[in-house]
Amino acid sequence: MADRCEFRCTCKKRNKRTIILVLALITVLVLSFTKISREPQAPELKFLLKQIPYKNLGRCERRLSAEITCPDIRRQGKTLLRQAQLVLTRMLKIFDLIAKKHRIRYWLYRGTLLGAVRHEGHVPFDGDVDIALPKSDFEKFVKYGVTELPKDIFFQSEATDVHWKVPLWSGMLAKLRDNGSCYKYCIKTGCKHNDGLQLDLFVIENDDQGNLVEVYSHTNWLVRRFIYGPIVRKPSDIFPLTQVNFDGFFLPAPREWKNILHSLYGDFMTVPENEQLGHIITDPLHSCDEAN
Repeated sequence: MADRCEFRCTCKKRNKRTIILVLALITVLVLSFTKISREPQAPELKFLLKQIPYKNLGRCERRLSAEITCPDIRRQGKTLLRQAQLVLTRMLKIFDLIAKKHRIRYWLYRGTLLGAVRHEGHVPFDGDVDIALPKSDFEKFVKYGVTELPKDIFFQSEATDVHWKVPLWSGMLAKLRDNGSCYKYCIKTGCKHNDGLQLDLFVIENDDQGNLVEVYSHTNWLVRRFIYGPIVRKPSDIFPLTQVNFDGFFLPAPREWKNILHSLYGDFMTVPENEQLGHIITDPLHSCDEAN
């Protein structure tokens, strides 16, 4: 009888240990899965058509003669939005070729950086391109690069377009405009500045400590400016630049692009359900004069 009792006690202890071990294992697995699920994951974009990268549709390069060859392939787009994006990618790549020639530092910025990381191209429904560059590099582009732009791309600044003004607290000192397209914003509102598809150039200043200061323009810019203030980043957040894939081309991106995107968008790899078109893309095939 005593042996049976001892055997039963031993079995109960073993069963108890087994249960504890199983529960501990389950706990570890649950915690591990939770940690993994919190990491930004690339979304499964079943609702989006897989776009053919620009690079697969047309070449955009500088020849040995130093001439830029970058044909306009907008009509190869299957939708008006994709036609507009092909225009924007072309402008971006032409800027990239000029920047490389003159050793101008720049990087993909805000929504364009987000698109490169999350979609390897444009953010779905986005209608412009953003890049950033230090003030000295912007001045170098104005001095040496603007004259190398093809005739169908207009460098828009307060000096070249008297009807266009630098947006307040934006840091955006200039744009590249496509002369063969039109947002139709000016047709609707009566403004007179060039309103073609745009590449925005955001100029980054340095503070007294050498940090990079971003002035963030937004609909609630008063709150951002006077309560939160400008965004200040260390040079090591940006430099040395790395590269990301954008529409088939590898283009410059900040060194700490993950942290930068997280600070701007939070869980940046998740596509918002209510993501809307940022600009009204109405006519990527005709200039505003033709569309009016």
